[in-house]
Amino acid sequence: MPGKSLQRYALVPDQIWDGTADQPLSNTAVVVDETLVDAVIPLKELPTDLERVTLEGCTLIPGLIDAHVHYSPVMGAAMLAGGVTTIRDVGNDLEWIINQRSINGTHGALGPTILCCGHLHDGPEVYWPRMGWANPTPSALRSSIQRHASAGVNAIKLYDGLTPDLFAVAVDESHKHNLFVTAHLVKTSIEEAAAVGVDGVEHLSRCDVAWREAEDEEDDILIDILLKHGVSLDPTIVVWDRLGRIMEHAFTKDRRREWVHPTHLYIWDNYRTRLDSPDSRRRQQISIGYLKRFLRRANEAGLTIGLGTDTPFPHLVPGFSVHDELAMYVDAGFTPVDALRSATSVNARILGVQSTLGQIAPGMVADLVAMNGNPLERIDDVGNVEMVIRSGELLSRGYLLEITRDSFGEGPVDPVTQDLLEVTDAGPKTE
Repeated sequence: MPGKSLQRYALVPDQIWDGTADQPLSNTAVVVDETLVDAVIPLKELPTDLERVTLEGCTLIPGLIDAHVHYSPVMGAAMLAGGVTTIRDVGNDLEWIINQRSINGTHGALGPTILCCGHLHDGPEVYWPRMGWANPTPSALRSSIQRHASAGVNAIKLYDGLTPDLFAVAVDESHKHNLFVTAHLVKTSIEEAAAVGVDGVEHLSRCDVAWREAEDEEDDILIDILLKHGVSLDPTIVVWDRLGRIMEHAFTKDRRREWVHPTHLYIWDNYRTRLDSPDSRRRQQISIGYLKRFLRRANEAGLTIGLGTDTPFPHLVPGFSVHDELAMYVDAGFTPVDALRSATSVNARILGVQSTLGQIAPGMVADLVAMNGNPLERIDDVGNVEMVIRSGELLSRGYLLEITRDSFGEGPVDPVTQDLLEVTDAGPKTE
């Protein structure tokens, strides 16, 4: 079954998790009608003449959502193979990603549904020349956001170089266009960003207490600020872990690298941070435990926590890196169900697509993934993807691997790959 389109059929797994419930359903089927879920019904009520796709030993869940990606087309089929059917691109060339969003919307087997932010809105100097956009003045910043809004972006991403005064202007202009604002904070603190209405924060950036040993009371001060202002978190712990352990030989033996384009493997194996000092990498490694502590406490306090990865940075296999981030959530103290909610229904709510994605229910888009085992009890089973359903189309991993390998014949020329190559080949960063 490479890529198979059936007009109306039933999926019959061992159990179904709808994206929100505490427990899965057994003896239940999902009826798909073209691109949508038509019904979730007891198996005994399933019409005998309806074509069935039996998924023995599998748990069926909503398609996974990666809320922090910098997209390249060579990642698309791999993401689907990992069960990721929707992504939010949080930094790319505006025109390029808008066009790619349309391509993926028309040809679902090529990659996931794309929600996008367009360029990274940076300060007067831009760090990423293709993914980013320099904004030297408040008027330039407002004009850039207006341009992005007119192009139809799904959200706005603010970046490192924005000082607090520029940051406030960007949030104000974005909200005039009813656009969600998320940010990678450097020059603006999380307290300053929350006070002017930022909606989300990426990487736990400038959540300074999360990066060090801290008392519960210190955590609580920041958590209360985030709760008060309704700021959601997209932690991307996995990217910090991989950058801190970039020299570890085990990553080069990861069998999932067969899904990664050779150019991206070159970037990973030669990325500039490999030349950082050992002390710098050691500090990065130590911080992972602190981040997990803060993430657990934030979850216990009821903060809205989504899930993203920062693919395709080093050792983040497209799609499959979501499994790694989920495992980190569970290691931090989440239940497997809570972790999976972050990657499905919670992410859908953060991204504003909860009416169509993130759950298995009548009327929702038929983006589904079947996994051998039970990831609700053993999170590692999320990696045992048996089949992916993208807008009702049945996709086998073998078929998706063929698409991936077909892309290896040419070097990717997308903005993300070109920016990463430039950074990689520039050698060590000088301060």
